[in-house]
Amino acid sequence: MTVVAKYGSGLVRTQVVADEDGWFTWVRTAGPDRAGSLEVPPPAVRDALRPLETRPDGHGDAVRCVLPRLQDDALHYPRLPGRSSLARRLTLPNAPAPTAPSHTPAVPDTADTADGTEELLYGLGHLLRRLHATPLPAAPADGRTPPPMVRRLRAWVASPADGPAERLHRRVRSLLGTPRWHGIEAWLDDLAPGEPLALVHGAPSLGRLVPAERPGSAHALVTGEDVGYAPAQWDVGWVVAELREMRFFSARLGRPGAYWEGLAHSFLRGYGPTSGALVGRAAALRVLLHLLDFSVLVTWDDAEVRRVAALIVQLVDEEGSAR
Repeated sequence: MTVVAKYGSGLVRTQVVADEDGWFTWVRTAGPDRAGSLEVPPPAVRDALRPLETRPDGHGDAVRCVLPRLQDDALHYPRLPGRSSLARRLTLPNAPAPTAPSHTPAVPDTADTADGTEELLYGLGHLLRRLHATPLPAAPADGRTPPPMVRRLRAWVASPADGPAERLHRRVRSLLGTPRWHGIEAWLDDLAPGEPLALVHGAPSLGRLVPAERPGSAHALVTGEDVGYAPAQWDVGWVVAELREMRFFSARLGRPGAYWEGLAHSFLRGYGPTSGALVGRAAALRVLLHLLDFSVLVTWDDAEVRRVAALIVQLVDEEGSAR
């Protein structure tokens, strides 16, 4: 086995190992700024997710969940089909595209989408729809807790720690204005009033989506450490938020805004009907969480804070107009 990549943040570190049989194992450990270690899902949740480890049928590139095993305080995600996440391939120059689909694409290629990424995003949407349709595992009502990412954002909004977290809290609250800030507080208390809880991935980031390097293999979504219970729109909004951020900063990434819009459209087509307003709420919260992590764990950049806050304002205001 050979280590082919290492990267990470203050929250989590990832080491990618090339296995002798052509597959890859991702080994994830807690970063120095994380309170506590990464955890595997409880047995009942793991059993509920296990059917999603198989390759689905239907349109769109097949995407399956890959669940972790705990070994030496690290989460090992075995038999992954690639060494790089889709996020790294989209944001790093000269990164390889996903393998070409072996079937007729559900999303026709155009000059800007012939890299196969739209088809992959369609498959991600289809997988998340399957996940959200999974019957809830047996658990006491108070055991159905939100994903860790929701809990972390709630804690920061309610009572930020001293230092950069508190500085960002004051700055963002000022930039958003009191009405929008109160809206965010309300969404964190109840993202989607009246909506049923679903078993959710919790953080279906493009950084967890692994395009297949092996022809004929299903793509993979690293799944487990952030699983929780929330309205399904939490996961959908997470993906939409990442693509919206990339569109917002499209000049930096060397792709036109239409490229990112096409990816978002394909993802939503793969997922199917959902509430645009509720997805918008979740997207705004995801962008806010990304800003929190960047400002506290990476660096303080006031110009960047203002730019990202402007995007959050757009998302919050769009949610209001969509109701």
